[in-house]
Amino acid sequence: MQICRHLTYVRSLSPGKAIFYYQMRDCDFVPLQLETNKIRAPKSGFTEAFDSKGKLKNISPHDLAYSNPQCIQACYVPPNISSIHCRFSLRVEANSLEPETCEDIKVKRYLTKLSHLYTQKNGYKELAIRYCRNLLIGTWLWRNNHTLGTQIEVTTSDNGHYVIADARLLSWDGEWPEQDQKTLLALSEEMEQALTNPDKYWFADVHAVLMTGFCQEIHPSQKFIERKEGEASKQYATTSCVNGEKAVCFHAEKVGAALQLIDDWWDERAYKPLRAHEYAADRKNLIARRHPINSNDFYSLLKLTAVYIRYLRSVKSADGIHPNIHYVMSILCKGGLFQRGKS
Repeated sequence: MQICRHLTYVRSLSPGKAIFYYQMRDCDFVPLQLETNKIRAPKSGFTEAFDSKGKLKNISPHDLAYSNPQCIQACYVPPNISSIHCRFSLRVEANSLEPETCEDIKVKRYLTKLSHLYTQKNGYKELAIRYCRNLLIGTWLWRNNHTLGTQIEVTTSDNGHYVIADARLLSWDGEWPEQDQKTLLALSEEMEQALTNPDKYWFADVHAVLMTGFCQEIHPSQKFIERKEGEASKQYATTSCVNGEKAVCFHAEKVGAALQLIDDWWDERAYKPLRAHEYAADRKNLIARRHPINSNDFYSLLKLTAVYIRYLRSVKSADGIHPNIHYVMSILCKGGLFQRGKS
């Protein structure tokens, strides 16, 4: 199958902003706010003493002792507050069942047949389990999952209520206690239905309670800014409350990126799941794990859709589905623009 000029999918998972707040006796929602600090940081960068070729600059010992004044934003738990709440909503839709736009009828027929067979063979169950695993272990909390205890509660539009007492005790590839495993499977069954039924409108309210240390630092999303004179060099994301106060938050994109950390199919010896991405960008190591030279990137595998259709027809259970098919379907769930563009 050749990739056509116009091919798009709408994302299947749509998280909202994750808002940080705390509770007091007379109020159950107090926005966690920022503070701006001016500090005298020491000069410690490589370029303070060396040029781009590594040669020593003509500087005196005194030059490196001067301070480097900076204005930064920070976020800390208020004194006498022992727990911080972080909450977001998640909408899941069956948008991967067929393309949103596709100019080639044959390509659309192939892709629709692929998702249809994938549904028949219970392939979406694997994706749902992986998404829910990230929900329940608090991957979306990023650096903030280092706490004295992290309870995660998920309430769904199907009247489901799921609780993980302490997400710190769970891991992506570790053994889960029996009760937590049941919670994972029950939640993933609901999500699987939402991923496969276009008439299903499914929402989840995800709420984490973080037991924190005294005045512990909190790490919301960081803004990418064009710095102006007098502004903080590091700024965090906020959202406006109805009373005009600002609450620190995670961008929806940052929450979504955490839920999409499910691709451990990139290698037989893969040691960590990567974010579902067309080239499996490993940002910590600055390398593409699915480089086109290896023919395991999304676009190379998408051309094999007809092969995967024949393969799925012979598969007897979900356990027999090839990892490359799971990967391709995870990208279609992620959504995006997949066309080859103009020649």
